[in-house]
Amino acid sequence: MSILGKSMRTVLSALSVLLAVVLTAAAVPSLWLERNVVDEGGFVRLLSPLRSDTEFQSALGSALASTVVSASGTPGAARGEASRLTEGLVRGITSDPGFPGAWDDTLRESHRLNFSPDTASTSAFTLQLRPLAGILLKRLGAGLGLSLGDAPDIEVPVGTAQQRSWLTVMQSAASLAVPLTLGAVLAFVLGLLFARRRDVAFGWLGAGLLLVAAALGAAVFLGSTLAGGQGGGGTVASVFAGRVGPLFADAFMPWVAAVAILGAVCLGLSIALGARRRRASRAGSMGA
Repeated sequence: MSILGKSMRTVLSALSVLLAVVLTAAAVPSLWLERNVVDEGGFVRLLSPLRSDTEFQSALGSALASTVVSASGTPGAARGEASRLTEGLVRGITSDPGFPGAWDDTLRESHRLNFSPDTASTSAFTLQLRPLAGILLKRLGAGLGLSLGDAPDIEVPVGTAQQRSWLTVMQSAASLAVPLTLGAVLAFVLGLLFARRRDVAFGWLGAGLLLVAAALGAAVFLGSTLAGGQGGGGTVASVFAGRVGPLFADAFMPWVAAVAILGAVCLGLSIALGARRRRASRAGSMGA
């Protein structure tokens, strides 16, 4: 007879499966944050669609136009002409061949600015617009027949201090992604090892994962709705806040779907293993 009694094995299996479900609920968003927010390449891919968002680019252009002329070093006699040219150039900046690359560079520099302990602001998330300003200065210099030099740093704060604190929480959560994922896998393996009936263990895991997927989906929908409601005002900060939430939701929902599919697979395995066990039991009874 096993050292562990049958009832003790059942309890340990149930607790292990429950722990696996709880850890999965924490591991999935943590792993997503690590891959798509904290990682620079993932951050750039996540926010790249903003370059084709008309309202956001309009707000961005207004912020650039008000800064580029004063930072360009244009001689006083040419300031009026420079302002008129800049307004036209801002409207056509998205059609510039260098714009997609400049926007990606903007996201890279913004990521480094916000995720480095040495440069991160504590009051807001900050966009570093220097690469986009470089395009404007190049086109403005060509229009004026002047050499305007390199683009200056143009940092535009977006969001509030509270939202900036959320970014710190995201970084902390992302750092736990691997331990949480390994813990979830180990807990489920232990649940299977302790289980007297593995079809039951798979069944409970499948049901738990479906509940996790439903909870994560509801949280994403709520967060996206609240963020989308902040998009009024026409400023870079307000439009950025309104657009980022839906982008996060669109990128995260495939992960939610993967959790739901995994839960459905576990339920399918539970049904298949249960049916096989019942057939084997009936065959044993008939043989006896």
